[in-house]
Amino acid sequence: MTGHLDDALWQTVQASVPIVCVDVVPIRDGEDGLEVGLIERTFPGSGARVWCHLGGRVQHGETVTEALTRHVTETVEGARLELPADPQPDYVMQWFPSALRTDPTFGDDPRKHAVSLCFGLRLGEDLVARSGGEGLDLRWFPAELSDIEPLWPGTRHLVASTLGL
Repeated sequence: MTGHLDDALWQTVQASVPIVCVDVVPIRDGEDGLEVGLIERTFPGSGARVWCHLGGRVQHGETVTEALTRHVTETVEGARLELPADPQPDYVMQWFPSALRTDPTFGDDPRKHAVSLCFGLRLGEDLVARSGGEGLDLRWFPAELSDIEPLWPGTRHLVASTLGL
């Protein structure tokens, strides 16, 4: 089993039920305090470049550990990922297309309604965006993300809640 659906069935699933996802906030200690690694990627629909956490859906038959490992290794190079057999999230976040919800305490994903298990993980300090992955670049930012724009809608809330800021 590959865990993949054909495009038509995937569109039906996304329009019908929430999707389970894992989201990762890479963290490290910087000179001025805690830093988070964000990838630059394109926002669906508009194609605008935004800064975003790592992650995506859990495939059918895949454990949370396997999903975290897959998303980290497909998105960045240089990661050292050490996870327990059954990792527990630091936060659970909900994502909605703006047509369903406009509450700013939730994340915005124009493609789907998703429930995400969020993890703050120390992956190493020499991370770079994997060539050919969804990240166009990876940079480290102060964890508060106070002056970082443009951000994927909901990333600031996800980072703050995952890290308890």
